[in-house]
Amino acid sequence: MGEATRDVGSCIVTRKENYAIVAFNRPDKLNAFDHKMFESMRDAFYEVADDKSIRAVVFTGTGDHFSAGGDVEEDINPLKSKSARDFKHYFEDLGELYMRLYNHQVPTIAAINGYALGAGMELALCCDIRIAANTAQMGEFFVKMGLVPEAGMCLLPKIVGMGMAKLLCYTGNLVSGEEACRIGLVEKVVALPELMPEAEKLAARLARGPYSISLMKRAINEFSQLSLEASMNTAIAYQFQASRTADHPEAVMSFIEKRKPNFKGE
Repeated sequence: MGEATRDVGSCIVTRKENYAIVAFNRPDKLNAFDHKMFESMRDAFYEVADDKSIRAVVFTGTGDHFSAGGDVEEDINPLKSKSARDFKHYFEDLGELYMRLYNHQVPTIAAINGYALGAGMELALCCDIRIAANTAQMGEFFVKMGLVPEAGMCLLPKIVGMGMAKLLCYTGNLVSGEEACRIGLVEKVVALPELMPEAEKLAARLARGPYSISLMKRAINEFSQLSLEASMNTAIAYQFQASRTADHPEAVMSFIEKRKPNFKGE
């Protein structure tokens, strides 16, 4: 099978032999997620996940960035107004995407260019392997919106250790590609022009590998203590609680108004 590329909403799916590339395609918004972008990413991933000929998947972003996370005005600002039922439904759909990505039977690779923030960071964490460009800037941006990471609270401690996970979550500080590699947040950092060739080289190699890779993935995930599934309901409950604080709308409005937030800790 040769190369085939098609648009799936706000994503581009490219099939190359027995692996696929899913590229977030909202570069004018730094590939930030709104509802349409989320649905596009979900549909694109589920499409390649259901294709038995695809034996590895690479995620990346078009333009200069992987994903700047949730669109503040279109995705994050409405959270405080959702009913508890709608809020739970929204994040259960998101949690299902995270879990399917984390548990997908074939290897997944995040090729991180530029920003990987908030939900973009979460998606990268759910991948098996992360390769960053030297231009990468990664961060659990949720605290800056008065919110909590959904997947990161579970996965980050397993990747970078408890203390570093808390530092990244508590501060929302950005981490460069080189620093991300030093702390184990990514497995490799390369110059930007080498990012996709390096990711595709690894994807092609893994796609040619034996079925035992799938068994190893399943075992490593199962053996890594608390599962993402077990943590997701708690994470959604904390996210709902955070969205009802006074600090959350203050974070959103300060971002929109381009000023520093005045947090009250309540």
